[in-house]
Amino acid sequence: HYPRTSRSTQTRLRAAFLTMADLAGLQNELKAAKERWEDIKLGKAKKESETFPFPVWLLLATQQPPNAKAFDVYEIPVKLVIDGLEAGQIHVEVPSTEIPAQLQEKIAAEVLGIWKKNMGKKAAPWAISSTLEWAETNFAKLLMLDPDCLHPYEGCDENDCTMRRYQIGPPAAPAPEEEEEEEDSEEDSDEEDSAELQEARERLAALLLEVEQGDDSGRKKLSPEEIERKKREAEEMGEKARQLSKKERDELNKTRKEKSGVRLAKTGQKNRKYEGEGAVSKEEKKKKNAANVKKRFGIA
Repeated sequence: HYPRTSRSTQTRLRAAFLTMADLAGLQNELKAAKERWEDIKLGKAKKESETFPFPVWLLLATQQPPNAKAFDVYEIPVKLVIDGLEAGQIHVEVPSTEIPAQLQEKIAAEVLGIWKKNMGKKAAPWAISSTLEWAETNFAKLLMLDPDCLHPYEGCDENDCTMRRYQIGPPAAPAPEEEEEEEDSEEDSDEEDSAELQEARERLAALLLEVEQGDDSGRKKLSPEEIERKKREAEEMGEKARQLSKKERDELNKTRKEKSGVRLAKTGQKNRKYEGEGAVSKEEKKKKNAANVKKRFGIA
């Protein structure tokens, strides 16, 4: 009779058998992928690593298919990484210098979702080849996962015909806002208003000084009523400066040339016929010509 084994020992042996089966299945799928895509690269951890042989990885630079000729990216590197035999110990990387980091993350997430969906099938439980096939077929779809990284422009195809092409790159920087220019114009307007008010204040101060120094300068001293009237005029002038818009103030402060008007046409004055005393009208001129004709040919 053979010695009986404990239940815990049987569990460990079963787990070891499944592990060896999983490793064998993974090796077979990696070998099949290498035979199908000659440019594929395989790798694993060093022997001194505690998790040897994991992580195990393969890298395939998927090439641009004919239906993606409009894109300026000619390959998408897809790296499938197996970190262990337990469920969920896989991830995807897209190591590319041509593809922006934010688009790389979306491509990796999309491929990872397809990989997990295809895993567990009896024929190919690791779904290595089927995942790579999907990445090749959906080349254009992967590049369009982030619209901010698509930059269209007018280009040419292999026959030099005009076509819309797409460059893949980081999102375009936002255009600078024009708030600063608007603020500058508002500040300039405020400065002009302040200058107008300051001018009105200076006129009022000069007027008051004129009143106070009226006797010393030899001029006639203003009466209290005249002083009040001039004060009101100055205040009204300052108030008007505050209320009028810049356009209205410019209209009031036109130069002599502007007030005289602008000549639009460069032609001379319209010629007019003399209609004064002794002038001959058009009808009279016709009658006179007709009489001359009859006289010339002897017609009565």
